[in-house]
Amino acid sequence: MSTRFVPGLLLCTFAQAVLAGGSSAYGAWRLSDANRAGLGRGEIVVEAEVTRDKPGGEVRAAVEIAASPEVVFRILTDCSKALEFVPHLKSCRVLETGPDATWQIVEHQVDHGWFAPKARYVFRAEYEDFRRIRFSHVSGDLRENQGTWEFTPSESGESTIVTYNARVVPRNYVPRWLMRAALRSDLPALLKGLRSACESEMQAAHRG
Repeated sequence: MSTRFVPGLLLCTFAQAVLAGGSSAYGAWRLSDANRAGLGRGEIVVEAEVTRDKPGGEVRAAVEIAASPEVVFRILTDCSKALEFVPHLKSCRVLETGPDATWQIVEHQVDHGWFAPKARYVFRAEYEDFRRIRFSHVSGDLRENQGTWEFTPSESGESTIVTYNARVVPRNYVPRWLMRAALRSDLPALLKGLRSACESEMQAAHRG
């Protein structure tokens, strides 16, 4: 088995505080017809909003990828590949793996350059092969970090609907402008990068 990881919310750690709205029942998000139509056009669906009355919040996002759930799962849980498409991720280390390989303890380190300090966080990832990944906070620069990634075959069977649902709370104050900037750019960039990596692998497999 390859070295695994799962993105907690691989945005700027500080931006995680901005994400709010939606249900706290992770994995229960049902895409609307409008959402699905947007995914079919290649759009990235993100549902989140800035709130002033909560320290942190929730975010939902989705993308359709022309690859099987197996390929998406494998790419998303490969530490070496994550460094190629996850914004600001500088280090990914598996600290511990369960005896049956259904869970891991993973450390991420992110760096956003001169305008924000580096950050480190550790989370537990639980794997349901090719269907779902659950993650939960262990330690580091977040107070709370939990949620799911889910992989559902499309009706045609030719693509996979990937949904992300998370609740994140940082330990320290985060400027709201930084939160908004990361929400607008980093989460869509992450999902676009994941889509590109998966579809490139599928194309290479077909050529082979």
